[in-house]
Amino acid sequence: MNKFLASYILTAFVVLFTSINAFSLTGTWRGDLLVGKVKLPLVFNFVEKDGRTRCTLDSPSQGAKGITVSVWHCTEDSVSLACSRINMKYTGRISENKIVGMFKQSGQMFPLTLEPEMPLEERRPQTPRPPFPYTVVDTSFSASDGAVMSATLTLPADAGKKKIPAVVLVTGSGPQNRDEELFEHKPFAVLADYLARNGVASLRYDDRGTAKSTGDFAAATTATFMDDAGSGVDFLRSVSGIGKVGVIGHSEGGTIAFMLGAGQSVDFLISLAGMAESGKETLMRQNRHGLEAADVTDADKEVSLKLIGRLFDTMESQGRQGISTPIDIDSVISASGLNVRPEIVQSLKMTQRARTPWFDAFLSLNPRDYIRKVKCPVLAVNGDKDTQVSPDNLEVIRQLAPKARTMLMPGLNHMLQHAVTGEITEYNEIRETISPDVLDAILRFIEEHGH
Repeated sequence: MNKFLASYILTAFVVLFTSINAFSLTGTWRGDLLVGKVKLPLVFNFVEKDGRTRCTLDSPSQGAKGITVSVWHCTEDSVSLACSRINMKYTGRISENKIVGMFKQSGQMFPLTLEPEMPLEERRPQTPRPPFPYTVVDTSFSASDGAVMSATLTLPADAGKKKIPAVVLVTGSGPQNRDEELFEHKPFAVLADYLARNGVASLRYDDRGTAKSTGDFAAATTATFMDDAGSGVDFLRSVSGIGKVGVIGHSEGGTIAFMLGAGQSVDFLISLAGMAESGKETLMRQNRHGLEAADVTDADKEVSLKLIGRLFDTMESQGRQGISTPIDIDSVISASGLNVRPEIVQSLKMTQRARTPWFDAFLSLNPRDYIRKVKCPVLAVNGDKDTQVSPDNLEVIRQLAPKARTMLMPGLNHMLQHAVTGEITEYNEIRETISPDVLDAILRFIEEHGH
């Protein structure tokens, strides 16, 4: 998943509270806070303890869970919550199994309606649940620099009776756990389950420095993650009974799949919404899409894109030289003579402050250099509603790897879910984790090239 999403999402909730009340709201209540055009899901968890109603707050899109919240007031028809450290208050009326109220923060007010949360099994029906008709092994393997990747090896029921194909699952950008978990979706768990039930082994692992894996995530680049995935391939080849070994990568992981394929280290590869254009091209497309979705004029959009392009060029040049000198955004704007909206300037300054080795290297990363070198069988899948990695990337793949099998799936977003808009803000609302058609296409390809 791309790291550089809308910068105007509320800051993470970090606070401690006490509580007092007189009415029980025991259970989980969920609502969507509309911030501009962004939906920010919020979850309030109420429990009864020691004669008091206590509450914790989750912000799933921000990865914030279990934050203690004070209950100032609670009766049969109203509730009041507060947080002084983030200058937040919520007051609502309870009626007909809903809490209708106002969320206030830093002088801004947002309507927020809370409703009882449906069980996780209903929200995410594809998530596999035991008992499993296959073997699940907690394991680990070492990367080339000594970092230890904590992993799950999933083996079909007939493992050991014959040689079976196996795949390494490689996540997208950002710190991801082995399930590639996002908004309670666990696409890699779903994929591993489906493959195991159909005779294919898989290895999935927590990214370095994430969850149970060691290593320094902050210092890593796409090349580092490729090395980690390559170590996973080596590990799979050492497992008894494993035959051909391939790689399935999603988003940035799809690009890493091509990088491994170029090195002739896998027998086949599958790119799911993988990037074929350069990192800079991809980020420029994402910024253009974001500006088109925002309330800005065409003139403001083009001015902003010119400035963003110049900054990316400078960052890319620095990255090639192995340096990361801070860029004075105001000076660049002044020298350019461009009239840029303040919120755009602020967003660019935040991006500048958030620069990492990964970001600088990503700008100059050009998957074309790897795709044209791939000799093994290739399956590349994109959804036609993908707003993060353009479906146009499939045409690049077709041009550079004419033997590759490419599939443009109608109605699917970047997560390969059936979607309405394809926007990131929609991911949380969708119950489907990954389209069954995609799962079937993956299996058919492995059956053809994995034996």
